[in-house]
Amino acid sequence: MPRQFKVTVNGREYEVSVLELTAGQAAQTPAPVAAAQPMAATGGSTAAPAAVQSKAAAAGAGDEVAGMGGVVVEVNVKVGQTVAAGDRLLVLEAMKMKTPVISTRAGQVTRVLVAPGDAVEGGQPLVTIA
Repeated sequence: MPRQFKVTVNGREYEVSVLELTAGQAAQTPAPVAAAQPMAATGGSTAAPAAVQSKAAAAGAGDEVAGMGGVVVEVNVKVGQTVAAGDRLLVLEAMKMKTPVISTRAGQVTRVLVAPGDAVEGGQPLVTIA
């Protein structure tokens, strides 16, 4: 039987369901579940704040997006710069680990949407390449 927990990550509360398995007990494949969503400050709603949803939904065809939430620590490109697939665009830091964001396409940088020190959410557009 799953147990319900509230966890706080980076100041945001999330409601999670955990199923404890005993030794030798096979894990059953659960039904697909949406990713944990932040809880509203006023009570147990699990709807994501509009600001988080709009950042992720705003990604366009040429946008390179954050694969995870974190803080931008380094931006390695500028508008007008030509990049190749595999070039490092910027570096995100989360939980004291630095993770490079790598270009998935070749082209010219038309927009840089973040700066060092900016907090970003997973799915948020960071750089646009045309």
